[in-house]
Amino acid sequence: MTNTRSRWPAAQHLQQAADQLRAHDPHLADYQQDYHAPVADWLDEAANEMAWLAPFRDHHGGYRPWRNATRIAHGVLDLPNPDDCPVCHTRVRPEPRSVS
Repeated sequence: MTNTRSRWPAAQHLQQAADQLRAHDPHLADYQQDYHAPVADWLDEAANEMAWLAPFRDHHGGYRPWRNATRIAHGVLDLPNPDDCPVCHTRVRPEPRSVS
């Protein structure tokens, strides 16, 4: 796990999924637990490095890896509609224009 975590709101689901993957599950064999740690580390790293991309959608080259990370996080957390999630994919609101 990384020492510091992103404070961007869009990182929330990725961080929750990483925490859930790191939690010990007695129903999983030890070798299965070994696969969870690298995925959890990757989700934390993606949250730290790419959460600021969330508002930019398809207009930035890093958006596709972000979309993949949110899909994985939603799968881990059993959440619906990762591509339309308002937490993971915040929208940039345009500045209001003044009418003169």
